[in-house]
Amino acid sequence: PEVNLKLGADYLGTKPFDIEMSDKGKGLKSITVKLSNESGETTLLEKTYPDGVMADRVTVTADPARLGIKEGPAELKVTVKDGSKLKFFSGNKTEIKKKVSVDLEPPAANLISTDHNINHGGSHLVIYKTSPDAVKSGVQVGEYFFPGYKSDLLEDNVYFAFFAYPYNVPAGETITLVAEDAAGNQKTASVPYRLKTIPYRQSNINISDNFIRDVITPLAGDSANADAKTAFLSVNSKLRKENDATIRNATTKSDSAILWEGPFHQLSNSKVEANFADERTYIYNGEPIDKQYHLGYDLAVTKRYPIEAANSGIVVYAGPLGIYGNTVIIDHGMGVSTLYGHMSSIDVNVGDEVKKNGIIGKTGQTGLAAGDHLHYGVYVGGVAVRPIEWWDPKWLNDNILLKIRQAKEEFGEGKSGAAQN
Repeated sequence: PEVNLKLGADYLGTKPFDIEMSDKGKGLKSITVKLSNESGETTLLEKTYPDGVMADRVTVTADPARLGIKEGPAELKVTVKDGSKLKFFSGNKTEIKKKVSVDLEPPAANLISTDHNINHGGSHLVIYKTSPDAVKSGVQVGEYFFPGYKSDLLEDNVYFAFFAYPYNVPAGETITLVAEDAAGNQKTASVPYRLKTIPYRQSNINISDNFIRDVITPLAGDSANADAKTAFLSVNSKLRKENDATIRNATTKSDSAILWEGPFHQLSNSKVEANFADERTYIYNGEPIDKQYHLGYDLAVTKRYPIEAANSGIVVYAGPLGIYGNTVIIDHGMGVSTLYGHMSSIDVNVGDEVKKNGIIGKTGQTGLAAGDHLHYGVYVGGVAVRPIEWWDPKWLNDNILLKIRQAKEEFGEGKSGAAQN
């Protein structure tokens, strides 16, 4: 049998691990998982299979309280047998032995920052300290995890975690600080916070046949020749979902340093024509056919207006992006990114370092746009957030910069960095 032990490290803790196995002959017969140390041998899992089971995936949990497992060096042994009649009907077997260190003690994790006042749909910062054995840490909000980043501004094991309270997460969700060691042991701590309700606008948008012909059809791909409703949904729903997945992928891989400095810049002379998290119902021939949220601001000046980078950073995406048209995404470090969509031209390339107010291209009408404008979005850890906060010097000072200054006073300045005001 083929066996894949998905332990991931030379440590065994309280976190479950998986084993995948398959057999191309008579199928699987049994699996046994045992752990041996100076205290003796403990069986973690035993399972037998009926005839004809060709593959399986099992999850193994070391329950130290129930099994009396002690910390220290040990050997993990996985034995998988198939249903072959060979070897006097005992069948073929695959055996994996792995030296591990049993670690059942979770890392420490302690909040440093206080006064977590968050707007629904907005951003925030948690500063915390872990013990040296933590290999992964961050903030969990519902299903969303926002990783922490070590700060050169502060001493070792002090982290910044920029996070969002997503617009689509109901009020009352638990916010949790999480730290995990190499063995998978986790320490959690509740993050106290106050959430301010933000009213988001609802609107109806009428879809015309001309819009479907001129804007939707060029984006519809294989659905271009379908009926108007099907073509529209293939773009506004299906393609949008694919594009948002691309954006999430681009905005979750971030530089470990803060690259931005001071308030973010709104496109000069621009007027806000559509707001963040607007709930839009799309009407075709008098019938509602779709509902979507607008994850940014629409900013308009004049046609082909030069677009300035909202702050300093590194270009991580530059090119066509479905409904967003020609798009640039800039990473500002520690999970903070900005997006610029519907551009008529792009003047930067992936990997370019850009400065605040530097020109990156021009506004346009590419993608799912009815007129020349800039779609501007801000993302934290891959989640769209309220852009207006990052434009606001007072919000930035009260919720981000003040926390950083207070942490520096307590835990040392270290190297100088950006984000000053």
